Amino acid sequence: MSVQAENKCEKPSVLLISVDALKPEFVFEQERLGICLPTITRYFVENGLTAPKGMKSAFPTFTYPCHQSMITGTNPSTHGIVNNGIFDPTGEHLGAWHWFANDKVKTLWEAAKEHGYCSASTAFPTSVGAKGDYIAPEFWWDGSALDSRFIDAVARPQGLVLEMEKEIGQYAGGLDLSDQGDAQRGKAALWMLRHKLAPIVKEKPFFLSAYFASFDESAHQNGVYSREAAESLEKIDRMLGELIEEARRITEDHLVVCVVSDHGTLDNTHNISPNVLLKEAGLIETDGQGKVVSWKAFSQRAGGTAEVRLADPADEKAAAALKAVMERLSGSEDMGILEVLDNQAARERGGFPQAAYVLVSQKGYELRDDVDGDYCRTRTTQKAQHGYSEEFPEMRASFMLFGEGGCERPYRGCASD
Repeated sequence: MSVQAENKCEKPSVLLISVDALKPEFVFEQERLGICLPTITRYFVENGLTAPKGMKSAFPTFTYPCHQSMITGTNPSTHGIVNNGIFDPTGEHLGAWHWFANDKVKTLWEAAKEHGYCSASTAFPTSVGAKGDYIAPEFWWDGSALDSRFIDAVARPQGLVLEMEKEIGQYAGGLDLSDQGDAQRGKAALWMLRHKLAPIVKEKPFFLSAYFASFDESAHQNGVYSREAAESLEKIDRMLGELIEEARRITEDHLVVCVVSDHGTLDNTHNISPNVLLKEAGLIETDGQGKVVSWKAFSQRAGGTAEVRLADPADEKAAAALKAVMERLSGSEDMGILEVLDNQAARERGGFPQAAYVLVSQKGYELRDDVDGDYCRTRTTQKAQHGYSEEFPEMRASFMLFGEGGCERPYRGCASD
């Protein structure tokens, strides 16, 4: 790509796009998997820089911790977002997630702004409160039009999302992970490029982050190698092409594009519920409807990982009872647990600094929060999952670059073309 001499910006603009759960094999083994990704092939495989074996994900390999790690360059124990959902055994926070950008370390949105970039984002996880110029964050309440009012209220500047919606329709909140939701995410990113970034790009470069979720969701519902997941990824690839072409046009190719994923994914075979054992040990109390009313120890899931906390770390009796359960889980392969980490070991891996223990499951054994019923079930809640050990090759994330310094060659096309 050539830099246009008349462009007054010395620094190239940057487009960062996260494709949730995109595994390297879907980039490099398209023919074997029966998929066709012409945008990814043309820009990154043939003309860009790629990581053929992928990159090790953060611990845990779960969406929100990983996205805050990629936007800060730090691990979850440093930035503080250790799970998707807030630790909440009794449900007092009504299912709230860690929607917010951390307040402990600097984010790329903040750093870009400090270094002369116009800093923007659409639908990127963990972006509520991000210090940027134009931030349309991921947030939700109930999936209705009410979401738009809440998202607009926490957008930067306020009014941004309602302005956007006059052209693109309802902004996709985090509850809509469908193909249609991603279509709205793509429209939002294009709108940001055309209406907020194009007018200033001659004088000031931009940093824009964007996000697509449907491949991950289709895999959850139908399996990693399902036709539904492949079709979602092919649709994302087309939207990637639209975004990259528009960014190239408005920057006159003075641009760097980075496409990443947060983690990989693998198919499930079992559900396992450590809280069933904790309740049997007298560490959890429920009402007649099975709702947790009090707890001395509780296990909260992160896919193939779970954080186990003590309500009172000084409660020696509860700590002893919890230790006995953990020893039981680590002492038998039939329990589906690969590793039981103590607090120090979890910190060394980069996650869960408040945990008494962290459970890492065997491949295919998804951890759940259920308190009643069987500990282990072959009836799975989701057909595929992540959150498994960051050492598993199936959990490796994608990393791809295209931009100045590359040498664009004609696209050869997919085998199915």
